[in-house]
Amino acid sequence: MKSTKKFARVLLLCSSLTLLVACDSDITNYPSNLHDNVLNQDNCDDETKSAITDNQYEDVYDNIADANSISAQTLDNILYKLAKDNLVGDYAIPEADFNKKYQQKMIDVATSGSYSTDNEFDEYRFALSLKVGMYDIKTADGSSALEDIKNASNKIVIDPDNYETVQEEFDAIFHLDYTDYINRYYKPMIYRQYLYAKYIYDQSYSSIGNTNARDVTVVKITDDADNPGSASKLVNAYVEKYIEDKSVLDIDITDLARLWKGVNITPEESAWLDSIGVTTLADEIDADIAKIKDSEYLTDSALESKYTGGYTYPVEHGRELALADLKTTDLVTDGVFLKSSGLTDLPNALKQRIFSTNYSNDISGVENGVVKDVSYITTHGDQTYRFVTPEVSLTESGANVINYDADSSSYYIVQVNSIVTTSRIAKNDNDSAEVKATKRELATEAAYEMASSDSYKKSAIVWLLLNNDIDYSDKDFYDYINTNYPAVFENE
Repeated sequence: MKSTKKFARVLLLCSSLTLLVACDSDITNYPSNLHDNVLNQDNCDDETKSAITDNQYEDVYDNIADANSISAQTLDNILYKLAKDNLVGDYAIPEADFNKKYQQKMIDVATSGSYSTDNEFDEYRFALSLKVGMYDIKTADGSSALEDIKNASNKIVIDPDNYETVQEEFDAIFHLDYTDYINRYYKPMIYRQYLYAKYIYDQSYSSIGNTNARDVTVVKITDDADNPGSASKLVNAYVEKYIEDKSVLDIDITDLARLWKGVNITPEESAWLDSIGVTTLADEIDADIAKIKDSEYLTDSALESKYTGGYTYPVEHGRELALADLKTTDLVTDGVFLKSSGLTDLPNALKQRIFSTNYSNDISGVENGVVKDVSYITTHGDQTYRFVTPEVSLTESGANVINYDADSSSYYIVQVNSIVTTSRIAKNDNDSAEVKATKRELATEAAYEMASSDSYKKSAIVWLLLNNDIDYSDKDFYDYINTNYPAVFENE
């Protein structure tokens, strides 16, 4: 039965596009500014001019002058309006959650390499691409002038293991004001996904527990062929120093990745690594450089070619490039993952243990060894940490948290931050307000991840279109919905 809640009828007018499209979606009459630039480059320097692409209005018109594109955007707009109307009260998106999601998406763009040279992210290039896309990017003090934006933009080699929070990493990378871009691009996208998550939460709650969603942090350390055993030394020493020693009040296993890389480490950490006989990946680079000699008879010619780009730049620059590449290497995987589609790069045996249903609710029992499951639990101060144990233990005592994969010669430590199972999120009227809030938070976050899959997204959209009063009088829009979501009209 259709919901009695109605959505204000949407009149699908495309009057702003009447000059662009005919019925067959071919452009028949471009506006007169067809070959004008979106961004005026008259006073731009050569760097700016070379960085600007697809800058004519023709590019903009070609992108929008298609019936399917217009219909898809119309549907997105309808769903965004529904999201704003429905994501209220208990369903309201916490500001911190929204910020974390758009910030992570922007970080992913910055680390993709699309706007980088020699592993250095160029914020100005990124900003220019958005301004060509007609987003109003500004400096922190509100200037939209290209020269001011260039001067305020950041250039940075991004080391993902050097930040404790998404907010900290975002602030280190982005120095400009992206308010318009965030509000017009990421906000509708994220709101729509939360709307699909609400559909899952309301209409298919039991499916959430069946996903066995896990919020985990995974660190992978792969043994170095040139220094076999170093990885094992570091991982075992790290576990002993930070996980087994309960005087360490704050465990951050991402530090293990940073220590293994050997960049952005303190003098004290460097001394500790030396004391346990660990050769880091940065040490390996320096060892390579030391084999390059001035004498052609003594030098390692293969390494010399490697670190000079085939003799096109000095060795020291090659070293800088190698260290920059090392900094940007991410040895950590973290976030919420579903059993059906998450953590596909992990060894199958480890993945099975992460998504196992054998996690006891008896925290103290597991920690004290009275209850056995697939985890190791330790409490440091007022903070409790849970780690996945290996199928075959590598140690006879202490913290049994090191998972080894022989096929890749890699060591894994997996911290479990939260677990979703049917029983853990089961609704119970007798639960306290705090427990209910925790269950809702766990279920909502899992549903949000589920909502990224095409099948759940499609089901949600069909349900939303059926249960809201939508006007399909525009033929192109009707045809688009009938083609992509035929279930909407099955009962006509």
